[in-house]
Amino acid sequence: MFQAFAPSLQAETLADLPTWAWVAGSIAIYVVSSLVLWLGQRRGNLHSSLASFLGSPGGTLLGWLARLVWLIAPGYAALLLDIVSPRLMGLSQIEIDVGLGQGVMLALVALGLLTLAVVGYRRSQPASPVYGSHADRLAVSARLALESGGLQWQWAFYRAVLVAALLQQGAANPVYLGAWLTVAVVTIQGALNPLLWRDLRTPGLAAPRLLRAAILVVTTQIYLLSRNFWLAWAFHAAAAILLEPRLRATSDLQREMNATKNG
Repeated sequence: MFQAFAPSLQAETLADLPTWAWVAGSIAIYVVSSLVLWLGQRRGNLHSSLASFLGSPGGTLLGWLARLVWLIAPGYAALLLDIVSPRLMGLSQIEIDVGLGQGVMLALVALGLLTLAVVGYRRSQPASPVYGSHADRLAVSARLALESGGLQWQWAFYRAVLVAALLQQGAANPVYLGAWLTVAVVTIQGALNPLLWRDLRTPGLAAPRLLRAAILVVTTQIYLLSRNFWLAWAFHAAAAILLEPRLRATSDLQREMNATKNG
């Protein structure tokens, strides 16, 4: 009998949590995980078998899947428990109106400007191949599309929580304020990761991080214009697939050059 009631009791307990606790819990998982990875890389003495596994293709795939689960699971669980509004996340009740058209125009203009910026950056860096093969191109594109969807999902979840909280407080223009507060929260979340600061200080590694920051700002404005999660995901996926491999190819070459110098 207890087993029959256990799932419903667990669901009620989770639903009773304040919405900010979901966001705080997600950030806490991110901070702890990034600190563990940073300390392991800094000391270089994580158990050798664990370190070799994490560096293997299987370990890399497992780490990527774990990150994707972290991005998606809290928001998905909150939706199932009716804690956040799908409309505030931009998932439903989407209108085809002037705002959607403005969002599409912004996405196209921003994608063009980011492409020009990346082309200019690539010209100033040593030439390096972007893809090893056609299969590599397809695999990387699929990974980046899924990853961009996970990031947009988390950002939409944070945004819905903050907007709902501001609505309850009777704040003026809660959607606008909540959207940009979400940018601040995501920025703080990233700033708590020591690996981010390492990359920003390393020549050749900062560009992909800055691209993601630009995508965060642009997709926030797309949401404000269109209230459309799917348009934001489409823009994010297009920008990541077109631009991120080119930045990462240069970054990988720069990393190899630094390793050769240090060696």
